[in-house]
Amino acid sequence: MRYIWLVDVQAVSALLAALVILAIGASVILRNRTDRTYVSFSTFTFVVSAWQLCNFIETATGSGLWRWLALWPAATIPPTAIAFFRQFLAQPSIGGPHRPPRVTLAWTLLAYLGLIYGAVVAPIHESLWFLVPFGAYVFGGLYRCVYDMFVQYRATTKRVERARIRYLMLGGLLATTLALTDVLPRFVAAWPTVGNVLSILYLYFISQTLFRYRLIDVNELVGKMAVLGSLVVLLWAVYGLLLSWVGGGQDGLFLLNALVASFVILILFEPVRSLLENTVNRWLLRQRTELRGRLETLRRELLHVVDVPDLVRRVITALEESRRVTDASVFLLDADGAGYDRAGFFGAAPTDRLDAGAARALLERARAGLIDVDAVRRERDALSPDAPLEKREALDAIIATAELMNAGLIFPFLGSAETEQGPWLLGLLAVRDDRAEGAFDLDDVDMFRQLASQGARVIESSQAYERVKERDRLAALGEMSAGLAHEIRNPLGAIKGAAQLLLGPDGKPLPPGPESAEFIDIILEEVNRLNNVVTRFLDYARADRAEAGKPPQIDLNNVVRKTVTLLQAAREAKGTEIKARYDEMLPPVVADPDALVQVFLNLGLNGLQAMPEGGVLEILTTRRRRSKLGYGQFAEVRLRDHGVGIPGDRLKKLFIPFFTTKSRGTGLGLAIAQRIVSQHGGTIEVRSTPDEGSTFSVFLPAAPGVPVAATTTGKMDNPFLPPRDPTPAPRPPTTAPAPTAPPAEAAAPSDDGALPEQGAARVVTT
Repeated sequence: MRYIWLVDVQAVSALLAALVILAIGASVILRNRTDRTYVSFSTFTFVVSAWQLCNFIETATGSGLWRWLALWPAATIPPTAIAFFRQFLAQPSIGGPHRPPRVTLAWTLLAYLGLIYGAVVAPIHESLWFLVPFGAYVFGGLYRCVYDMFVQYRATTKRVERARIRYLMLGGLLATTLALTDVLPRFVAAWPTVGNVLSILYLYFISQTLFRYRLIDVNELVGKMAVLGSLVVLLWAVYGLLLSWVGGGQDGLFLLNALVASFVILILFEPVRSLLENTVNRWLLRQRTELRGRLETLRRELLHVVDVPDLVRRVITALEESRRVTDASVFLLDADGAGYDRAGFFGAAPTDRLDAGAARALLERARAGLIDVDAVRRERDALSPDAPLEKREALDAIIATAELMNAGLIFPFLGSAETEQGPWLLGLLAVRDDRAEGAFDLDDVDMFRQLASQGARVIESSQAYERVKERDRLAALGEMSAGLAHEIRNPLGAIKGAAQLLLGPDGKPLPPGPESAEFIDIILEEVNRLNNVVTRFLDYARADRAEAGKPPQIDLNNVVRKTVTLLQAAREAKGTEIKARYDEMLPPVVADPDALVQVFLNLGLNGLQAMPEGGVLEILTTRRRRSKLGYGQFAEVRLRDHGVGIPGDRLKKLFIPFFTTKSRGTGLGLAIAQRIVSQHGGTIEVRSTPDEGSTFSVFLPAAPGVPVAATTTGKMDNPFLPPRDPTPAPRPPTTAPAPTAPPAEAAAPSDDGALPEQGAARVVTT
């Protein structure tokens, strides 16, 4: 008798689940039939609905045919579920990898073949040895979805998406586990069938998370689902107890029990609802405390911010993650002062621009301080019929503009400068909580006001910083122009003098001979020099242009080895020793190897030129966790000479174009090197002591995706570098063999523009 009751309940719950799940899937596909995530979710729900419907018919009729048919949608559940969840996790906002369920499809095909065999040859689908692995395949696929969500949860950093994935992961684990218990009655196990109820709630929750992207919506949805789930469990418990009391042969008492159950539910619903509402209210109070804490932390962070886009990003992120604001936006004054452009927002998209003329009423009121839109509405409604029409129109204009901004409160970024209309209005911060009126109390408003004041200081500091940068840029441009003029005028003067001497004292051209040939050589030499200056200047101008295509991922050690080969062939390398040391655990970088050879060769030649009497040039590669760019993973190439050094007053001018301390230099070598390294996201650091030598360190960021373990010390092979040759490489000789002449395109960046000649440097490699 107990088993019959469970079968009846299971049949009814399966029918209800089929209908409700079908409605959930249809509601999603009707919203958008072109979105792949929506389509994959609807496909998944339709398959689950078909499985529930077949289960209902099979349970109600006991037909073996329907039992066999129910296994087909059951076998289709794993691939459709995995396909949906992987499509969902691969959304741009989450950033997971897009992987189709190839392995699962192979198991699905095997299950299909087993079902076909059971229908044609022998009914193996009715045997326990088939149903147990079949059930393991179905629920294993669902648990694989939970595992995929767990992996993506650990990899996601944005709090909004982590919350969505966390709720889906925990809900999926609970729904799958309880759905697994629903098969226990098939083995005559007395277990209540609650898996269908939880499956409906879970699929409904997924459908809602597809439409709701804000963290505050997701948390609110979780609260509603908790209330709904509690009521469902309450109904199930009351009716289940009464139906168990009725038992078989007492169906006539069902109406009386239903009446009693209704009274019980009405009695219990109110205290349960109050309890749940109080819990939600306490949760919202915690949100309010969290909002104030985040705003206070943000104000302290803004003390060290001078970049306006960084300011906007921090403000929007903090408000979004606070869960107390549903809509927020920042508008900043444009360069012409003709309006305010939207710089950032979350929630419903506000207007992208406020024209100064159209929004004049709101801007004038903002100069006086905070704008409370609800207070403006009350002020307008309280106007007497005799009130001036201009005032009513101004209030209506303020309300209309605030609605375009999706604003409940508007806080001005007021500058320190004064204008005829009042303080200089640098921008606006608009916030709103559309769940309730008066969502922010006086303490919240005061925190927002302090945040706006701090933001105004950041904007003014950024503008002052930009003015200083522009002044320095103009100063550098003037110095560069003076250097370029000097470099051009010197060859032109020599050319003019030689040409005048070719005319002779009587104004007639000199006859061919040694004297005229000498003057012609001077002209050709100076023309070549002038051409070299122009060529180097064009190289400097082109250094910022990105090459076509994405640079490859390279081993920086190989680039340095090529540079050492070129340096040992240079004319400046005579009488010097080049010591090279390589870090075999150096992380790979994404860069153009030819451009980096140009950088390292230029720095190496400068080091050799700084040691005219000979010495040691040390070159090493190593991995670093910190540079002027901040903390991270970097590959460092360090070149150290023991030459004359650089005076402190010249260090800051090293990378200014046309600044040089050499009599024949163009002053563009280091400027080009700096541009190339900056183009690759790196930086060059210089340390020098007069009469002791200089050290140039080039920092390049590690290639994306290289884990921290790739930069730890150890003797094992690095899996992120090219594989080593298993055969032992011969040890490099202590004295380098006579090298071949370096290619012209790779041997250009000496500061004087001359191609290096062969030398006799001693190379020591470790």
